[in-house]
Amino acid sequence: MSSPWIVVTGLDGSGKSHLVDWLAGKIGAKPFRLPYHPFVRDCLARSGDGSQFGDVHTDRLLFALDGRLANYRIRQWRQEGLALVSQRGWTDNFVFGAVQGISYEEIEELLSSSELESASAYVHMIAEPHAAFARIKADPDADKFETPDFLIPQYNETLRLFTEIGRKNPIFKEFHNIPATLVDTTKMTNAEVYEAVWGFLTTALPALRDRAAN
Repeated sequence: MSSPWIVVTGLDGSGKSHLVDWLAGKIGAKPFRLPYHPFVRDCLARSGDGSQFGDVHTDRLLFALDGRLANYRIRQWRQEGLALVSQRGWTDNFVFGAVQGISYEEIEELLSSSELESASAYVHMIAEPHAAFARIKADPDADKFETPDFLIPQYNETLRLFTEIGRKNPIFKEFHNIPATLVDTTKMTNAEVYEAVWGFLTTALPALRDRAAN
């Protein structure tokens, strides 16, 4: 059996990076983020001359390319027995694409998620968009998507994606049987988020308790 891979996804400013670091330390996992490849992140900044909507087609190609290439590394890590915790996963392709006006069907055609590694669990995180932006507005490493204009539709699309997977939309058949939870961090402390997520994960994946104990 492959080692566990926990995906922490959702709205920018919802606390994903803090949770990834905490979970990785808790279970002795390797943390990483998507987009994974530096050249993809550089190209995303260049695409559309730095605009969120300047060259949507190139943005979508880059996200899909990164996912397809990163999948080889993820598969290798799991075969080596490494537990993984990632900031973002395959579902982010659908959320960001939808904000940019691309249909779920078009995104799935690029990504072909049935050919990719299946995560063990998804933690979807949201926060009220203005509160989320207040948390990240001073981030020197912010990318072109971390703006108030993008966060509001990203919030709505994150909720829509979670709902569509839950109602078994056939486009998302690869995600139907993956345990998932939605956490609104707007009024939660980091400790409260950690407690809620750990409760979900140890119910969905009981073996994590042994990893934490060891």
